[in-house]
Amino acid sequence: MTRFVRFLLPVLLVGSLSFFLGCSEDDDDDTPTGPDAAQLQSDMADIGDAYLTSGIKIITADALFADITNSVNLFMIDFRSATDYAAAGHIANTVNWTIANLPDNLSQIPAGAKVVCVCYSGQTAGWACSFLRMKGLDAYSLKWGMCGWTADTLVNLKKWDNVVPNGGTLETTANPLTTEFDFPALATSAEDAQAAITEECNQLFDGGLKNISANDVYANINDGNAANDPFLLCYWAEAVYNLGHIPGSYRFEPGSLGYEENLKYVPNDKQVVVYCYTGQQSAQVCAYLNMLGYNAYSMLFGMNAVTDRADILGANDYHAPATNYPVVIGG
Repeated sequence: MTRFVRFLLPVLLVGSLSFFLGCSEDDDDDTPTGPDAAQLQSDMADIGDAYLTSGIKIITADALFADITNSVNLFMIDFRSATDYAAAGHIANTVNWTIANLPDNLSQIPAGAKVVCVCYSGQTAGWACSFLRMKGLDAYSLKWGMCGWTADTLVNLKKWDNVVPNGGTLETTANPLTTEFDFPALATSAEDAQAAITEECNQLFDGGLKNISANDVYANINDGNAANDPFLLCYWAEAVYNLGHIPGSYRFEPGSLGYEENLKYVPNDKQVVVYCYTGQQSAQVCAYLNMLGYNAYSMLFGMNAVTDRADILGANDYHAPATNYPVVIGG
């Protein structure tokens, strides 16, 4: 009995030690797997949808000039080229950034400031404003860009004056949303929704904004090859949609692109073209969609590039401003 105990004791000790070492090694292998991609995408969509549902933020030149006059805490970013910023003139106290540098420059925006994004026509500023809103800033896009600030063509460079409707065919047939799609796969190294928004938009801005002309849209849908037709997302209220829209368009009520709402009707495997009246709202929607992994393009100048029908465009038909607000020449 004594011999047996003497023999068994070392065996038990070695076995116990191996067990605990094995458990320790197993514990070391239990590394975190990171956030669930679907949950991360859902969180990002909630942030973006909360903004879009609240109403896209666009400020008029009159309202901006009043803010400047009343010494509102403003931070204004001009996204035009450095050459045009200096030579054509810019709003006093604006900074001149490229949109590619916007995510990296977030720390330069003062806390609590009202951020106003300025560009030539309101298109680029829309992409920037949407990103800043999703990052929690009080951001606005200047309506019509510098074309809304002044009628002086030496300053606004006729970016809106040069828009000529192409007269493309419109239809009044409603296209119901019936086919549901999976959400696109989200590839990100981020650990939370805010970091993912920055990462995705950084990649988007570095690669160049996804804009498309109305002429290219019509050329595509009329080329006889239905396989390469884009998914046309009309971001309008129903009453205007019924007056006439680009053939094949699907209407999405403004503010209805939530993860649990109509986002499931947007295809993840083809080009999505978003259009509105002016291109300024569609740019903001596209920033949201691309952030989530969709291949979304904003139709430049919206329906202003297709028709001049007053019943469709209403107050969204561009006209040069009556007031020429001041600009500063030089860097």
